[in-house]
Amino acid sequence: MISLESRIRNRSIHVQDELTFHLNLKNEELLGTASDDDKKFFKDNFNGFQNLFKRYLEAPKELDWDLITPPPKDFIIPLKDISNSSKDMDAKEILSKLVVMRLNGGLGTSMGCVGPKGMITVRNDKTFLDLTVEQLEYLNKAYDVSVPLVLMNSFNTDSDTKKVLRKYGSSSVRILSFNQSKYPRINKETMMPIADTVDDKVDKEGYGFIKLI
Repeated sequence: MISLESRIRNRSIHVQDELTFHLNLKNEELLGTASDDDKKFFKDNFNGFQNLFKRYLEAPKELDWDLITPPPKDFIIPLKDISNSSKDMDAKEILSKLVVMRLNGGLGTSMGCVGPKGMITVRNDKTFLDLTVEQLEYLNKAYDVSVPLVLMNSFNTDSDTKKVLRKYGSSSVRILSFNQSKYPRINKETMMPIADTVDDKVDKEGYGFIKLI
């Protein structure tokens, strides 16, 4: 018996359309469990999920490696050219275009930590986040700039991170954060979400979310 996934990956248009239809129904059902305040958030999340899922359904069964080619030569700037061009620019001007982003969506459970990995104490009772803020404070003061720190949180870390950020209220570093989406987990056999509510059996979509900003 051919599995549903095999039928999909073999590009059965009928199966893909049917699956997309039922996925839409399931997502509408899940949205019905969201509070009025959260409905727009989850609707945007599910729209993003459906777009990714549609791309998965339409993807070829196997990767054609002949289509994978190096980028054009003029697409990658040699380091020597960057070094030469930077000499003609003021350091302050260069730094004014800089934003430091930290991936902050994972929990530190595998490292024996309770909470976000950025809160792990690493040296002299300071956490990863403490050291990052100190580095930016030094940089900003040395060059009279305001390079901000942006944290990409997940639903696993957002609440705890916001509490910790209060300690940097007097810091000269501007700290911003945003949250990754909540995407429903999929049953491999049925290819349908296994969640019963919007907060049940969900996962973040990965660090590719940066591309959506």
